[in-house]
Amino acid sequence: MKFYRLFIAAIVILAISGFGHTNTFAADKADALVNSAVKAGKTLDNMTTVGKKATGKNIPTKEYNAAVKKYKSAKSAVNKQSGKKKKANLSKLKTVNTQISRGKKYINAVSNGKKIASKKAKLDKDIKMGVINSKTLVAYSNLSKDLNKYASTFDAVYDKKTRDTVKKLYKTPAEKIKKDLNYAIIVKKAIDETSKLMKSNTSSNKLAVPYYKILLNIDSIPQQKMKQQLMKEVKKINSTIPSKLKTGKFAEYVNLEMNFERLDSYISKGKSNAKVPGLYNQLKKNITSISSKTDKARLQKRFAGIMNRQKVSIKELKGMLTKSAIAKGIPPEVVKSIAVTENGNLTQFLPNGEVFKSHDNGYGIMQVTPMSDSDKSYDWNRVKYDLSYNIQAGVEILAKKWTYAFLSSPVMPKINNGEKNLLENWYFAIMAYNGLSTKNDPNKVTKPYQLKVYENMKNRTLMNPEIVKKQDVIFTGNPVKLKTTPIKTKLKTKSTQFYKKNDRVTISASANFRTKPTTKSTRKSFPKGTKVTILGGAIEDDSPANLFTWYKVSVSGAKGTWYVASSNLK
Repeated sequence: MKFYRLFIAAIVILAISGFGHTNTFAADKADALVNSAVKAGKTLDNMTTVGKKATGKNIPTKEYNAAVKKYKSAKSAVNKQSGKKKKANLSKLKTVNTQISRGKKYINAVSNGKKIASKKAKLDKDIKMGVINSKTLVAYSNLSKDLNKYASTFDAVYDKKTRDTVKKLYKTPAEKIKKDLNYAIIVKKAIDETSKLMKSNTSSNKLAVPYYKILLNIDSIPQQKMKQQLMKEVKKINSTIPSKLKTGKFAEYVNLEMNFERLDSYISKGKSNAKVPGLYNQLKKNITSISSKTDKARLQKRFAGIMNRQKVSIKELKGMLTKSAIAKGIPPEVVKSIAVTENGNLTQFLPNGEVFKSHDNGYGIMQVTPMSDSDKSYDWNRVKYDLSYNIQAGVEILAKKWTYAFLSSPVMPKINNGEKNLLENWYFAIMAYNGLSTKNDPNKVTKPYQLKVYENMKNRTLMNPEIVKKQDVIFTGNPVKLKTTPIKTKLKTKSTQFYKKNDRVTISASANFRTKPTTKSTRKSFPKGTKVTILGGAIEDDSPANLFTWYKVSVSGAKGTWYVASSNLK
């Protein structure tokens, strides 16, 4: 009996020992599974976090699936544990689960982002081609739906840097193209609806609704090729409207749109048309009749935008004057000084598009004036409504006046040897531009025309040529004529606005050089005798007060490039 009891005890001890080994093995396996899940979670986290291995374009499906699988296996094993060990492992798995959840959100956002990008690509293609049609409308609608459908998935991405990157790659550009195309889409839909209603023999009241959308939105389309296409479609509608439908608000809106189109065809930079003032007044009246303040403001903006297209900047205008002068061999200082004397505000057009006209019928910038109603010297319509032609005509007139001293029977004195590049030598040609008459006799008038021009030249080109003495300006006879005895001046001031690229100049007095072609930029003084090389043609600035030009130069012995006013290149 004693032996039997000992045998039973031994069996129990062996059983207990075996059970302990089994528990230890299970615990070690659970720990290993947890560690494997933790590693997989970290890998997934790296692949879904920008700043680590994520790019916002990668979709780590393999890493995600591995993390999920290992998490489930580890969770199943840990659930069989107990005590502190179980608690510790569950804490680790909680982190893994969080990484899986965040990884899923990242994958969803990128996957949906790529769907959105695919829809956007179709619209990009249409924009590039400048085409808008029914397929464009469908693509736009699909993109809009996807943006609404998937918007929340982008916001759900964890980590601000990652979230911002994904949004920047997909959501932001899609929203931008949607916004950019908004006006084109509105107009295209309105055009299609208007065309459909016209074919259905509808009333003008119903037509007014979609057409009003065209009127309000077509000018706001930023895609120029699409805008041109839609403008053509609108013109086609306008040309096919049955007379019976041209009533009420619809007729009012069509008339307004057609007036915008006409005005648009007449206005361009530096150009207007004789019909513009009438259209201007009509449009102003039409827009005033619009009841909505917001809509009225939009139409006024369109109106102003068209009118503003004729404006030429001061910088561009001075460049045109300089270029025209050089083409005729006339010092630009002379032409620009005449322009500001003739037309102090350098105005070609009034706000309504009409030419600026003086009391004596002088037109535009150069105040070109017909000598009679039958004067056919120039295309007077172009003189009025084409700034470039106005300047060209004025410069040609001045060039012709210059020849008066060199005729076989001269009508004014030659000054010095008649060098065209000397500012003194233009005294009588400048007088002749306004009139060779006693109204410009310095012996009878305190400040005749030519002296006003030279005063502007001195103050605004910073050149100071010698003025012909008034005792040398002699009017005689009846009718009065200028005495043509040649005149000499002590000073012979050369124009400094004829320089070309690669010309080399030694400055005759210390001068300020600038880092940019403006008096507002940083300056540096260089001494008399400094040698410079001209690196390009004349550059104008945007100041109406400055009639000198700028030259980009390299300075002998100095690093870099500089800008110097033409008046300093003496």
